[in-house]
Amino acid sequence: MSNPITPEVLTALVNGDHQAFETIFIAYFNKVKVFVAQLIKSDEDAEELAQEIFFRLWVHRSSLNTSRPFHTLIYTVARNAAFNYIKHQAVEQQYSLHYIPLDENETPEEVLYAKELALLIEMATSKMPAQRQKIFRMHRQEGLNSDEIAEKLQIARKTVDNQLSLAIKDMRKMLAHFVPGS
Repeated sequence: MSNPITPEVLTALVNGDHQAFETIFIAYFNKVKVFVAQLIKSDEDAEELAQEIFFRLWVHRSSLNTSRPFHTLIYTVARNAAFNYIKHQAVEQQYSLHYIPLDENETPEEVLYAKELALLIEMATSKMPAQRQKIFRMHRQEGLNSDEIAEKLQIARKTVDNQLSLAIKDMRKMLAHFVPGS
């Protein structure tokens, strides 16, 4: 199959020709969608991203570089869109791990206090020795018990219990400076 995207078709697109856009869309939409789906591992989101890519192609058509082969341009745009999507997903995931939902009865001050407390706990955790930090995170964030942690890390349960105990002591020391009565 020959490439229907000739320099003339690209020039027509740049000049706002709807028929040229339709030709490009028909030739590349499914290819872009499959390419993006392979990168982001989601067919549904790939469909949306492909639509967004072609929407942006139309909106920014006047700034297209018609001297480059079109397939190079479209796949570069698709790759960048997929990578941005992946980065955005990672940011959303990190946010959801640290997000404290607002209870209807909580005041903004209570929410701020809870966020500050979560930040203090994270700071205290990050200052722990590597193994203690790992054990503490597995226990608190992943909800694993001592036996599960010991099995995953291939260490004695007693070691896990000792490290958790030390982690709690570390936490109390850190919070004692900031939280009255702790």
